[in-house]
Amino acid sequence: MSTEQAENFPTTVDAEPKYRMTISLNVLNHLGLYLYSNTPAVLSEVIANAWDADAKTVNVDFDLDAKTITITDDGHGMSQQDINEKYLYVGFEKRAGDGARTPAGRPPMGRKGIGKLSLFSIADEFSVFSRKRGCEDQALLMDAQALKKAIQQDDPSSPGEYEPQPIPFDASIGEHGTSIRIERLKKVRLTQAAVSGLRKRIARRFAICGSMQGFRIAVDGEEVTVADRDYFHKARFLFQYGDYDYAQHCGKLDTDEKGAKLAFPRSSRFDAQGSLRTDGEYEVKGWIGIARYSNDLDGQGKDDNLNKITVVVRGKVALEDILQEFRLGGMITKYIYGEINADFLDEDDLDDIATSSRQSLSVDDPRYVALRSFIEDELKYIWISTNKLKDKKGLEQALSSNPHIREWYDDLRPHSLKDSAKRIFATIDKASVDEAHKQQLYADGILAFETLKMSHALDRLEKVDAEHLDSFLKYLADVDSIEAARYFEIVQERLGVIRKFHGKVAEDVLERILQEYVFDHLWLFDPSWERATSHQHMEERLQAVVGGVRTDSTVRLDIRYRRISGAHVIIELKRASRTLDKIEIESQLKKYIDALRKEIEKNPNEARYPIEAVCLVGRLPREWDNAETRKRDEDGLRPYGIRVMTYQELIDNSVAAYSKFVDASESVGRLRELIEKIRTYQAEEDQPE
Repeated sequence: MSTEQAENFPTTVDAEPKYRMTISLNVLNHLGLYLYSNTPAVLSEVIANAWDADAKTVNVDFDLDAKTITITDDGHGMSQQDINEKYLYVGFEKRAGDGARTPAGRPPMGRKGIGKLSLFSIADEFSVFSRKRGCEDQALLMDAQALKKAIQQDDPSSPGEYEPQPIPFDASIGEHGTSIRIERLKKVRLTQAAVSGLRKRIARRFAICGSMQGFRIAVDGEEVTVADRDYFHKARFLFQYGDYDYAQHCGKLDTDEKGAKLAFPRSSRFDAQGSLRTDGEYEVKGWIGIARYSNDLDGQGKDDNLNKITVVVRGKVALEDILQEFRLGGMITKYIYGEINADFLDEDDLDDIATSSRQSLSVDDPRYVALRSFIEDELKYIWISTNKLKDKKGLEQALSSNPHIREWYDDLRPHSLKDSAKRIFATIDKASVDEAHKQQLYADGILAFETLKMSHALDRLEKVDAEHLDSFLKYLADVDSIEAARYFEIVQERLGVIRKFHGKVAEDVLERILQEYVFDHLWLFDPSWERATSHQHMEERLQAVVGGVRTDSTVRLDIRYRRISGAHVIIELKRASRTLDKIEIESQLKKYIDALRKEIEKNPNEARYPIEAVCLVGRLPREWDNAETRKRDEDGLRPYGIRVMTYQELIDNSVAAYSKFVDASESVGRLRELIEKIRTYQAEEDQPE
């Protein structure tokens, strides 16, 4: 049936309505008596009513002795009719009844008409005094016990009423305005400290206070300002949305190389999917900040915690924290806080997005979905940006605080190690500690870095956070463990290889086994040959040359070719039991060198590198029966790039070369000395006179 048909359908014979809807006073229990959870939110409802009344000044006064809170404004005030038809009318649609703008042109904050009920969340009674030009002064008492009694006596068949008690006018109001005295407080402890906290939290709940907005809020006679929010100075970096310069209030913001504060403007328009678009239908203003230390955002209690992003609508907090909706993971979420003004959430011609509690928003509303997606994308962008910024600023802080740290950092090789070092400095920079403790952390951090570097585990630095930094670094920061790792992994391993090689030579093992062993451990010849690479084509070419110079019909001489950084290397092994003469060795190696040169000349890039040829023998040539003759002949072979050595000399030279790794203890000693310098360093300006 259509509405028109229903209107024409007869109800009852005697014209009495056949059906009717009634509202029980008990609904007030659900609408507002107990919905508000904290005092600042309740006081904000009263202050919001003052804004809607075009007040220019609102005074919030606390009487610690009488245990009362009085909120007085200089707005239009209310007549008896206004009080009955608007103020006491639960559910009065302010924007429908009074228009989309106040007489002074302000966008009203109120909408559902239940804000006044919030006062019963913190008090058992409150008095209302109001004065309107040309009207009689009004004064009434709102009593929670009397209201509850009316609710209990309410008869659904005959809707009840609550009649507030008239009282004598007793308020300091000028020519017009309203004063609300909140008495018989509950859940509110009025102390000087509590009042100070309430002042700060009132300041944080409004973005419209100040001379620019023509709306002054004062607590105990002192004006509430942006500085009372006590959070801008905690920001290290700031991401701004819209044209308000929040950075002017952030004295401790980090600066770039030119000294400019690190406040980054961001696009503020987005579409229904939350994607940035210059022509997007939604726009926000506000900021998201990154604190220097996570405990900077800790408050006196959960209601004072700053680690959240509030959503502000029409100058007043509409959602305490949208940050809790995101599960980004990682430590960075502990450093985030902010304020996003999103007036598009409360447009007059659209449904009310606020829930009945007035402390949350409808999460299924498309406007909220778009805002949520936008903020989520921004947080991901901020995550990446601030990680880079923190790495950079952490490094700058470390290097500028102690010249010995710069000495260590500048000596890091290869360059990629410096990127890993940045991470540990950034993590230390996040730790909320004094400068002396920070120097200790730098020392421990460098030791931890050296330890992880030895075990190729620098990626573990990605997993450490500022809260567990001390235990992490102390667990790893052990000079002795670095020293032991170097001895065990390098000295013991390589000297063990040399000893095993010595045993094989002494046993005069088969030439093939000896060759394989040497070619698998080319660092025996030279530590720089560890990264030598093989080229099959070149070895095959040299093997073909070998076929023309056999001296024994049963044993083929063997050679290997390797390419190392800056040289081509030919290695020939002779059987340990054989004795050759110098001419034979020289003739063979020159033949190999000539063959190799013909090959590499085909590639100009390769031809520019020299050729080295090494012949490893069991016994020295017959002609080298004395040191003088040997030196003369070796000097003659050197211009050709030819070297001759015995297996024993190779072993002795290797022991000598790798004994240098034993000298790593000297390096550890230097590291220990560096760490001590860092720990005991005191900047000149900090030194006692």
